[in-house]
Amino acid sequence: MAHDWPGLAETFRRAEQGGELDAYRRRRWGNDGRADWLDQDYLPSLTEIEASALYRGAGGRQAKQFGANPIEYVRDAVDFLLYDTIKLENRFDECATETGGFGLVGASKEWPSYLLTLREPMLFAPWSPHTERALRRLGMLPPGLRGGHPGLCYIDLLDTLAILANRLQLPDFRGVDEFCYLNGRQKRAAGETR
Repeated sequence: MAHDWPGLAETFRRAEQGGELDAYRRRRWGNDGRADWLDQDYLPSLTEIEASALYRGAGGRQAKQFGANPIEYVRDAVDFLLYDTIKLENRFDECATETGGFGLVGASKEWPSYLLTLREPMLFAPWSPHTERALRRLGMLPPGLRGGHPGLCYIDLLDTLAILANRLQLPDFRGVDEFCYLNGRQKRAAGETR
C-alpha cells in the first residue's frame, strides 16, 4: 500500500485551517489550563471536577465509574505515572488497566497516554481507537498491539507514531493525534492507493 505523504499532510493542513478540528481540539486539549493541573506541586490540590475534565479529554467513556474513584487515588495514579522514576513501560502498565497497581476504575490505556501527552507533547502520544484505526488504514499498526504488555505496546506505538509525525512533518504528538482523529473517522484515509 503506497501513500502520498505530502498529499496526506496537505489534506490535514487544509482541514486544520478550515476549522474542522476546532471542536475536537477544545474537547481534547482544552484551554482551561489543564496541563498545569499535572504539575507535581499542583497535584495534591487536584479536584474531582478537574480529574473529570482530564478523563473526558482522554476520551473516557465510563465517567460514572471513573467518578467513583476517590480523588486521592486519582492524584496518586497521576503522580506515579508522571513522576515516579521506574521505566515508562512499567508506569504505563500499572496505570493502563484497572488491575494495575495504580489502575483506576473506568480508565484504560487512553487515560495514561493522554496525561503523558498533555504533560510532554513532544515526547508522548495518545493511544485511542482512532489512533489504531488510522494506523491500520495506513498499514502501520504495530503487530500485537492489543494483546501484549500494555507498557511495551505503548513504546511500540510511540515509535510508529514518531515515524508518522516525521512523514507528515508534524511538530508534536498532539498534531499526530489530530491527524489520526481526522483520518480514523473517515471511510478511507486520503491519499491511499490500492
